[in-house]
Amino acid sequence: MTEAFTLSECLPADLQEIVELQEVLWRGGEKNIAYYHWKYRDNPYLDGRYSVLARDSAGRVAGMVGVFGSPWERDGARFVLPCVTDTIVVPEHRSSPLFHRMLDEAARRLRDADSPWLLDFGDQGAIPAMLLRGWKMVGPWALSVLTRSGDPCRPGWADEPVRTGARSGVPIAVAPGDDRTIEAMADVASRVPDDGRVRVARDLGYYTWRAANPLAHYYYLVAGEEKPAGFLVGHRFALDPDDAETSTTIVECEADDPDVKADLLDAAHDLLPGRWVLSWAHDLPGEARDVLDRWGTEVFEPSGRFDVDGPLPNLMLKHTGAAPRDPVPAELDELGTWDVRGVTGRAWR
Repeated sequence: MTEAFTLSECLPADLQEIVELQEVLWRGGEKNIAYYHWKYRDNPYLDGRYSVLARDSAGRVAGMVGVFGSPWERDGARFVLPCVTDTIVVPEHRSSPLFHRMLDEAARRLRDADSPWLLDFGDQGAIPAMLLRGWKMVGPWALSVLTRSGDPCRPGWADEPVRTGARSGVPIAVAPGDDRTIEAMADVASRVPDDGRVRVARDLGYYTWRAANPLAHYYYLVAGEEKPAGFLVGHRFALDPDDAETSTTIVECEADDPDVKADLLDAAHDLLPGRWVLSWAHDLPGEARDVLDRWGTEVFEPSGRFDVDGPLPNLMLKHTGAAPRDPVPAELDELGTWDVRGVTGRAWR
């Protein structure tokens, strides 16, 4: 007999049960409530009404699919795209159809709200089943991995002196995650030419919201003196100490000049903590690729095999059934539609 599940919106009364369920994924303990509010209640683009909570026939929480809003733009027009995240099913129901029922319910709610697309920066292991249920894959993209030997901790991040970029001659400094740094990032991002592809709308509001993630530890580098010429953002899980045997992900690197971008990546691979330093290797200029080669990073290119490409950044999309209308593009499932700089899933975690 098929288990009966009740699917509902995530309501304030469900909060404690939600954070207890999500501890498996979030591992934040007392910070879980703050994380939930940051991602779903304080999200400036979409409230939490499209998230789905599942209960079994006994009324116990059996699973959840989170849906939060992310800002995008193309040709100067901005729009919000809902993203799936924090998908979890309790162990006793993982062999049931609950995972797909929750995804379908989220898509139905979005369709009824005339929102045509649902995004997922998700787990490669679920891709075959999702493709069979109407999802489309855009990606994956190449990933660069620097593996360190010895002590993974790079001490003295906050005390690191300003260095001069070897290629650009531009000063590069460790920066705090304060208003001045956020403003510098938004300034640089505002000057990135629009090439007609869909890209993250990286403005002051977006960077301010992202920086408030209570489960993230961000590392910032800023290039330039009077006027910022570039920036780089590294990410670690907030509860991982710098000397933990874990990875640090470069979630974003942007600059006015390819040499500045190369110098930022060079400094990051030298200074960031972690046993592994991960960065996207898609759409990088040749100067940045040279830096990766010099550091001896291993660049994993997509092979087309799910069992091999599992760790690579990937984007899944589902058309909800609502008709796309301006400014949301109708052709989001085409690879050439996307400018994927700054689009890693970790950028929103």
